[in-house]
Amino acid sequence: MNLPLDSGLPAKTAFLRVGLWTVFLLFALRLFYLQVLHGDYYRTLSENNYTRTIVLRSPRGMLLDRNGKVLCRNRVSFSLVLDAARGGSIDETISAMRRILDFTMDRAQVDAALRRSPVASLAVLARDVPPSWLQKIEAHQQELNMLRIEMELRRDYPYGLYAGHALGYVGLLSPEDAERMKIKETDPFIEVGKSGVEKTANVRLMGVNGRRTAQVNSLGREVEDPKLRLPGVGIQEDPVPGKPLNLNLDMDLQTILENAFAGETGSAVFMNPNTGEILAWVSEPEFNPNLFSGTVSASAWKDLVNDPARPLLNRPIQGAYPPGSTFKPFVALVGLQEGLLSASTVFTCGGVWDYGGHPFHCWSKGHGTIDLITAIQNSCNIYFYHAGDRIGIERLDKWGRLFGLGRKTGVDLPGETSGVLGSPEWKAKRGLGPWYPGETLPVSIGQGYLTVTPLQLLSFYSTLATGGTRYRPRLISGPPEVLSTVEVSPEALGVVKEGLARVVSSGTGKGCQIPGVEVCAKTGTAQVVQASSGKNTYSLDKAERDHAWIAGFAPRSNPTVAFVVMVEHGGHGGDVGAKIAKAGLEYLFLGKKPGEVIGPPKPPSASPPPLAEPEIPTDLPPEVPPPPPEQPTPEGIPQGTLQDQNGPAGVRP
Repeated sequence: MNLPLDSGLPAKTAFLRVGLWTVFLLFALRLFYLQVLHGDYYRTLSENNYTRTIVLRSPRGMLLDRNGKVLCRNRVSFSLVLDAARGGSIDETISAMRRILDFTMDRAQVDAALRRSPVASLAVLARDVPPSWLQKIEAHQQELNMLRIEMELRRDYPYGLYAGHALGYVGLLSPEDAERMKIKETDPFIEVGKSGVEKTANVRLMGVNGRRTAQVNSLGREVEDPKLRLPGVGIQEDPVPGKPLNLNLDMDLQTILENAFAGETGSAVFMNPNTGEILAWVSEPEFNPNLFSGTVSASAWKDLVNDPARPLLNRPIQGAYPPGSTFKPFVALVGLQEGLLSASTVFTCGGVWDYGGHPFHCWSKGHGTIDLITAIQNSCNIYFYHAGDRIGIERLDKWGRLFGLGRKTGVDLPGETSGVLGSPEWKAKRGLGPWYPGETLPVSIGQGYLTVTPLQLLSFYSTLATGGTRYRPRLISGPPEVLSTVEVSPEALGVVKEGLARVVSSGTGKGCQIPGVEVCAKTGTAQVVQASSGKNTYSLDKAERDHAWIAGFAPRSNPTVAFVVMVEHGGHGGDVGAKIAKAGLEYLFLGKKPGEVIGPPKPPSASPPPLAEPEIPTDLPPEVPPPPPEQPTPEGIPQGTLQDQNGPAGVRP
């Protein structure tokens, strides 16, 4: 008997064929997607399983002083890196680190390290780690798969605390730094200058990293058998080292001056007035840049920022102070240039001058009738009150602009402030009302609406030394750059120089006399608080004592060095300030080195102690610009210069 054929069989066969072709087509489309459209992407992922790009890090350029002494070099360091692209659990890795490496870190800290890295998948977890960690990570690859040890070059400053503010420090490149500097490098170990010369000359010092492609096995170890190596492995791009940088600093002079401060707070700058070359840059207290070359814990950074001595303040350019009597030679020069004063112009000092019903005092009970040169020599306040009143604030402002007062000097360091040179225009812009004639008098003796940075004052004295040519101050070696030329008559310059020479030969600057060298200088005492009015500054608490200044140049004929020393709460400029200046001048002109020791150790506590264990890098700000020591009050008048019924305090020279 014949069975009837299933009439539905052809339909089922057709359906099966369609289904098979559909599956085949889907597979084909998927293969096209994976191999053609996204082939490069998945090929890279595959290659990353057996190759690794090794960064050949460029050594940062060394820093040298004018005599070739090494101020900054590089050292080898090992760091712990987390590579999130390897896959795995970050939480489990943290737990394994604690158990195997005895290194504690929480998830928040790891996430913070990933955020601050310029490479999204890489994070520097710890720096300066023990080399023994390398073996531990190799032995526990399964548990610590996301970790590896990388070698890097870090900065080393052989002189430690000396010249810290001039040299500056470096730190890891942050995403913000990368965007600002337009750096597209994918290396989490890039360091950039954060302050000082390290920041100013960062591009020159950095160099360019190289690259090498290495083949690795399943454990991440490099394959050594050349027969097993894949095409493209070993291609190398050599690193380009950063260029060494010569500075104008003389480290012998630098260490002599810093030691001469003997724990005092303040600043000192020595400069060649004929070129602008800065020979020494002192800001006390200094900070040790090696602290930043190591690992700075959050607590250590907080202590440094909150230190009342403000060791991060670069005082020669960020400290703005009343210049006191060191400003009087400027007033004398303006009067001479404007034809309002001459060497024979006399005023009578009886110890006090009643001006508009207000008494203005001299530091002395009375100098009698004196001429201009004697007034500079004896620093008579009453004489310069009269001189300032005759000259007027408009002329002082005009000549102040020519000499760069109230303006940045353009020194090759970041963070410079401008100070204040008061004028009717300056006061009006700040809504402080009109300028009153009595406000010119305090300015005439270096108080009132007037603050300068030590470098600004040095720039003025350097311009006196050259006869009117003002050079840009420079820490980095290079050709001189003339900022401006101030037309100063030889006659006016001669009068001022004679007064400055007498200050040192027989006045308050005798403390910086040098045998065989005629030094021109002016001392100054700037009132800090009104409570010091009429009192012996040394009878007050240290925080209430006057600031001590001395500024000048030497020798009188053909000067080769200009200098400024400022000691906060130092008392009188002719005391500690003159002693510091003398130590530097004796070295420059007599070759005298106190103790003949270069870079003697400072207190051990100032240097970073060896780390018992690696610490976690913190997010440090790129630089800290603390406020100047003497900021103007809300009324615009610097602290300690407010007038009352008794007038301003008698300020000693």
